[in-house]
Amino acid sequence: MIDDINAATDLALEQGLRVMQTHYFGSSQQDHVRRLLEWMNPCPGAHIVDAGSGVGEIPLFMSAIRPDLEFTMVNISDYQLGMSPTGDQFKRVLADFTATGLEDECADVVMLNSSLCQMPVNRALSEARRILKPGGKLFLSDLSLAEYRELPQLHAMFMPARQWGEVVNRHGFDNSALITFSDFDISHFKGAYGEGFEQDLPDALPFIGVFTKAGDPVSRAVDRHERIALQLSGGKDSLATLFMMREHWPKLTVYWTNTGDSVPEVRAVVDGIKAMVPNFVEIEGRVLEQIEQFGLPSDLVPTTSTPFGIAAYGGGTKLQDRFQCCYNSLMRPMQDRMVQDGITLIIRGQKSADVMKSPLRSGAIENGIELLFPLEHWSDQQVFDFLEENAFIPEFYDDLAASPDCLTCSAYWSEGRAAWLKSKHPDAHAAYQGKLDTIREAVMPHIALFNLEVQ
Repeated sequence: MIDDINAATDLALEQGLRVMQTHYFGSSQQDHVRRLLEWMNPCPGAHIVDAGSGVGEIPLFMSAIRPDLEFTMVNISDYQLGMSPTGDQFKRVLADFTATGLEDECADVVMLNSSLCQMPVNRALSEARRILKPGGKLFLSDLSLAEYRELPQLHAMFMPARQWGEVVNRHGFDNSALITFSDFDISHFKGAYGEGFEQDLPDALPFIGVFTKAGDPVSRAVDRHERIALQLSGGKDSLATLFMMREHWPKLTVYWTNTGDSVPEVRAVVDGIKAMVPNFVEIEGRVLEQIEQFGLPSDLVPTTSTPFGIAAYGGGTKLQDRFQCCYNSLMRPMQDRMVQDGITLIIRGQKSADVMKSPLRSGAIENGIELLFPLEHWSDQQVFDFLEENAFIPEFYDDLAASPDCLTCSAYWSEGRAAWLKSKHPDAHAAYQGKLDTIREAVMPHIALFNLEVQ
């Protein structure tokens, strides 16, 4: 994609196009930027983050009109950034806009000019909300089509203007203005897309969206739905999410999956929650059946332990990767039950700071169900601080790095399970070690062969 961007940059510059957008409002690039600035109407001295900034021509033109403005240009192309303006008013950041590294609530305006269509929209809007100050503006200038459409050759996707607005609203923004241009002439479209662009988007029309960061996206999301699920694991993040949502407990149902090898300490936490909340569903997990069918979960699975390998070699120790086991034992039963119950909003304790997480962000819709992650931009320390002040911290965090779903799970070796089991659950420790012995016998021959190859 970077090579495509750089090649398109050269093509645009050859045509004299330094404002690299799909369309222009007005007779010149300067006039186009002036009109964008009028619609944006930033406050005096505003800090504007230009997401997907091209060669920085829009910040350059805007600063000539409004010398009080400051700009941070975020771009994944070092080639484009190298052509961008420098000086006290301009800061360059080489980054994917979904993970800018900018400080929380540092921007008065985030502008996306013909760029959101080329980003993972869910993740980009999550990042925009994170870096915007309370009441900050999201300025969106892009194209709309009559129906949702993806154009892989342009690394882009488009949808109706109304749908653009709905997506932005779902990510915690209020509409200030949504301007569509139904009489815009397609022949006016310009940009570094080469011949045939008009044929690719025959019914495309531009729109301008000005949105304001809303104060309470959690309550807004809850108000949009009648059937709401909060997924509880018994770990710190789901607990913090639960207690953060306390005022909404009457509207939501707490779901917890008993895997079939539940942890007594987690079970005690869950039983306490069950006694507190008005609506609670315990789901029967399938870990025992899953292990019987596919083998023990392991962080290392040799080829001879896969179904294909066992069939090819006429036998072997069945092992499965930990994600397969978790999904089928824990996640799938919960998902099936929530679909059966007609849930339209799922609340999870996922954080962007988590090492292991879904690629989705709060506000996404998956299989027709909206997702809400109230802790999305929290750190682990913020979670522990919140629990200490508003609820409690489960005791197992004194010894474990994460909340265990299964007492004798034979995967997740980085969590410190062996020492904890030996101290707290000696019988379970013996069973756990037996599982590890089985995995070791299956894995060690492959490790020995690997070591011979490493020179």
